[in-house]
Order: sequence, then structure tokens, then C-alpha cells
Amino acid sequence: MNEDVASGHKPANILIVDDTAANLQVLTGMLEERGYLTRPVTSGKMALQAAQNDPPDLVLLDIIMPGMNGYEVCKRLKADEKLKDIPVIFISALNETMDKVKAFSGGGVDYVTKPFQFEEVRARVETHLKLRRLQLAIENQNRLLQDLVRALRESHEVVAAQLARAAEYVISLIPPPVCTGAIRTDWRLIPCTELGGDSLGCDWIDESHFAMYLLDVSGHGIGPALLSVSILNTLRTQSLPKTDFQMPEQVLAALNAAFPMEKQDGMYFSLWYGVFDVAQSELRYAGGGHPPALFIASSGRRINLKSQGQPLGCTSDAEYTASRLLIQPPARLYILSDGCYEVEGSDGDIKLSLTIAEDILNTPPAGQSELDGLYSHALRVHGKGALEDDFSLLRVSFL
Repeated sequence: MNEDVASGHKPANILIVDDTAANLQVLTGMLEERGYLTRPVTSGKMALQAAQNDPPDLVLLDIIMPGMNGYEVCKRLKADEKLKDIPVIFISALNETMDKVKAFSGGGVDYVTKPFQFEEVRARVETHLKLRRLQLAIENQNRLLQDLVRALRESHEVVAAQLARAAEYVISLIPPPVCTGAIRTDWRLIPCTELGGDSLGCDWIDESHFAMYLLDVSGHGIGPALLSVSILNTLRTQSLPKTDFQMPEQVLAALNAAFPMEKQDGMYFSLWYGVFDVAQSELRYAGGGHPPALFIASSGRRINLKSQGQPLGCTSDAEYTASRLLIQPPARLYILSDGCYEVEGSDGDIKLSLTIAEDILNTPPAGQSELDGLYSHALRVHGKGALEDDFSLLRVSFL
């Protein structure tokens, strides 16, 4: 019993080509006893017609035949895109080495000399049918892999487009830089390739109080971006109940209660939030899990305005306290995310520190603003294209 019958599969279809009726009868009878389907034909022309009408799984082919010999039959089979991969086993009385070389060079996979032993024919038939099944399985697997790669590529393109739209939306919510007046602002928010959860903003709470903030949601992708937008809109619209937005500690406590991580798919966020009181020339600020802001006084003195509290959304009982700083204009304040200085080099080590970032902000490269100078330096340090985290930086100038 052959392997196809034993496994319950459709029996292999074998085309037998020989102009001698006795040979056809012997081969057909022995193969059918083994459970194969056979189609005996007596000429090369009939063989090509039969193969075109119903491609066989294997061809047993005589060489010496009137009209069209076996070499020509094999040549035409191999020239046909539909038939070229069908294994051809030559069975011939020709036993010279050159005859065999010609058969193999013409596309044959094996050669059996007459008079043949059926066990030899059977073994070679089963071997090449098995090889053909393996070849077809590999081709099918390759097609499936190609389909999967194509689907993944299309999915990646869809996700990339969604991320790009999400990044554009986040940036559209940020107010444009303020270039006139006693308080001026500028900012950079450059999303990473996967889009992080950074956002920033600055708004007048009333005529005397100016709020400024930068937040960073954990993780990358659409989820963190959407949560970042929700928090940003909450800050912009001042929609936290029973919260005085002039009091940074109240704002952080209210946000911590409003966005617990167990209701946000495990996401939490850091935030630096400050309010400048114009009448008192005082900055009141607080933070949770965020890098310190950098304040540069008119004298050139640099002060780190540290974030004392823990990240928001982690625990319901987190407490936040505010600090105060008197400001004598002119002065500058920089609020930045960790993506501005936790930059990996090509070897995977962190190559840019907060201190170096502050140095660049204090003394930018010639011909560049300090914001662009820090970003350019981060890209050079990274050396691998786009940064792996959002680059977010807000500058507030007091004049």
C-alpha cells in the first residue's frame, strides 16, 4: 500500500508514457496494485495532451518512441509553467552514461534502465512523490508566510497612519507659541516612531495667573496618546470638580483621583504643573514622578524645580505639595520630559544626561535655538534615526 492510501489522501496520479503496450501493461498493473491512479499513453503527443488536460503528480517516460522522443516530451513539459515542476522519471533501455546525462540535464529527476525491477521502480516513484509533496508543502507554506507578511505590512501601515493622525491631533491641541507680551512661550513635541503619551500646554487661568504643564503617560501607541489627550483636555478646560487650578497640589491630587491606573488599562503618568502669579511675580509648582524643571535666573543661576510627588494614577492616597519661587525677570523656565535626555546611543547605553541637557539649554549651539539645539544633539547621540521616546519641551520666558 502506498503512502497516499495509507494516510487517507487522494492516490497519486501517474502518467506512464511508452510506445510498447507490454511495458505499459506491466507498469500500469503493478502501480495500480499499489493503489496509484495510472494513465497509460503510447506517444509523446498523447502524453503532452493528457498532462495539459489533467496535470499528473509524476511522469514515467520512455525515451525511444516514434514521432517525439522522451527528451523532447520532457523539454516541452519543463517549458510549460503549469507542468514544469512535475517530476519526470525516465525508463529506458538506453544505459549509456551520456544518455543518462542528457536525461538529467533535460529536467528528469531519475533514470531507470530496462529491463526494470518493479521494486526499484516502486521505490523511486514513492521517493519522488514524497519529495514532490514536500516541495508543494514548502511552496504552500511560503505562500502563507508571504500572505502573513503582506497582512502584517498592511496592518503596520494602517497603525502607522493612525499613529500619525493621533500625533497630529495631540499637537493640534497645544496652543501656538506666544511671541509677544511679558510672558512668552515656545515648545517642541516631536513624537517617536511609535508615538508616546507626552503632551504639554500653557493657559491663562485668569488675567493674573498663567498655568504651564507637561505630562508623560506610560507606554507607547494609541492608548497612551488617547489618555494623554483626555488629561490635556481636562487641564485646558479646567474641568476637575472642586479644584482650584491656581493650586498645583490640588490639580495633581484631583487628576490622580480622576485617572486611576486600574481604570486606564494599567497606564499611569507623570506631570509637572506650575502657575505664575503675575501680581506677586511668584511661581507656584508641583509635580508627580516627573523630571525637574530648569529655571535660569537673570543672573544666569540655574535652579532645578524638582517634582516631589509620585506618578499619578498609581495609588489613591498619594499626596502632593507645592513649592514657590519668586521670579525676577528676565528669566527662563524649561519643562521637559525624560525623552529629552534619556537617549540611548547605538550601543544601547544612555549617552545624554539631564545635566548635559541643561547645559545645552543654557548655552545653545551657534545658529540654533536651545530647543532645536537639544533635539539635534539628542539625534546625534542616538545615531539610529528617530528617537525611541517623545521629545517634549516647553520654554516659558518671563520678560
